[in-house]
Amino acid sequence: MICGQPAPLQPPFSQSFPSQPSWNGHYSGEVNFLYQAPIVNGAIPAVLVTSGLLALLWLAWGNRRHLTRWVPVALVISVLAMGIFWYLAEKVWNLWGEPLPRRLYIYAGLALFGVLLAVPKIVALRRLWARLLVLPIAAVVVVSAAGMVNQNFEYYPTFGSLFGDTGTAIKSLAQFEADKGVAELPIPPKPTTEANWSPPANMPAHGDVINVHIPGPISHEVSSGAFVYLPPAYLSTPRANLPVLVLIHGVPGSTVDWLRGGQINKFMDQYAAAHHGLAPVVVLPDAGANWAGYPPACLNSRQGQAATYLTLDVPNWIKKTFGAGTISSRQWAIGGFSYGGTCAMTLAVNHPEVYPTFIDSSGESEPTIEQGHDLLLKKYFAGNPAAFAKQNALDILKVRRYAGSAGIVTVGSSDSHYRPQGIEVFRAMKKAGMDVTLQEAPGGHAWPAWRYGVYQNMDWLMKRLGVN
Repeated sequence: MICGQPAPLQPPFSQSFPSQPSWNGHYSGEVNFLYQAPIVNGAIPAVLVTSGLLALLWLAWGNRRHLTRWVPVALVISVLAMGIFWYLAEKVWNLWGEPLPRRLYIYAGLALFGVLLAVPKIVALRRLWARLLVLPIAAVVVVSAAGMVNQNFEYYPTFGSLFGDTGTAIKSLAQFEADKGVAELPIPPKPTTEANWSPPANMPAHGDVINVHIPGPISHEVSSGAFVYLPPAYLSTPRANLPVLVLIHGVPGSTVDWLRGGQINKFMDQYAAAHHGLAPVVVLPDAGANWAGYPPACLNSRQGQAATYLTLDVPNWIKKTFGAGTISSRQWAIGGFSYGGTCAMTLAVNHPEVYPTFIDSSGESEPTIEQGHDLLLKKYFAGNPAAFAKQNALDILKVRRYAGSAGIVTVGSSDSHYRPQGIEVFRAMKKAGMDVTLQEAPGGHAWPAWRYGVYQNMDWLMKRLGVN
């Protein structure tokens, strides 16, 4: 049963935003305009696909020998290579951790087909200038295929995102603290609500994104850089007392993913603009431990104390540094996509006193690693299934009740791998007394579905967090 779908908000990635400095702080109007050009919809992908097809046709066209010998040979090699790679990646190695749409292997096969045609094409051409064109034209085929793969995931939404640019000015914590003394402004002792908040005249139009390092004094976790989004109402005088939304990235992935593919700061700016500057403080911590051989999976195990880091170290540091979420756990929510959705679900079940509100977008039914469950037990819990079960949400939900917890579980409509797992989690949570809603998001295991949980449920979330 798929239910509880609120009215959609206009997603920010479909709008034209004012030019902003790139995330490294450098600004150039012309360069930034190019960097913000979308590459998952609009003119650029259409031109890229058309160019790729024309380039492939040019590579395939030639004399009788080329058409009757080299083109069929290249085609057979491409089909066999992609078939073998699909079998090994999906059936033997579990290379991606989940099945990928087969069309992605077709795109890769077309790229290989173009590269294989380049060699006989160079040999067949007699003029030097024509030969020099072959490799760039083959590169167009490869780039076009890569663009079609990216269109599936929407991992890189703009041209600039290919080079690490998020289209957003990102400040260091030192810059933020030095910025007009804003860090010293007092925070009201009571939570800010729409009823008791009047936006001051000095409230900025946009929030700030701060690059931070969140230490782990209790967990002793070693983490990479994190980000914090501060909405306009937080940056005003007087300052609002706001709740906190912790968002976890996927694996493979990093903390910047919610800014790059999720465009979360732009979405929150849009939401705040429609709600008198009010939005949650959004924290994007490192939950993947890029330094580790195995992802910590938001558990306390032999691979680290990630659960302690995300439930004690991160909240303590946010409260101390930004003064947000200091009233009660009602001001705290956690969410994430894929690996991050599994994390959000796992922490909400294990630590409802910290995260009584959650959004699980396209998560799994339990923490996993691509090498399989047996190796997870061995590497994380010394081969002890009981130790894993003590932190595994589906096992805990069988014996524990959750009268005060509420959440959203979203599943991609065409996500054949994760969708059944999300439904299983929803049913187990419902049976355990959680106020949980299951929603069907558009698409498969990609950003259109991953963004859905937060984008479509902000009014619900702000009500749960005590703002609306």
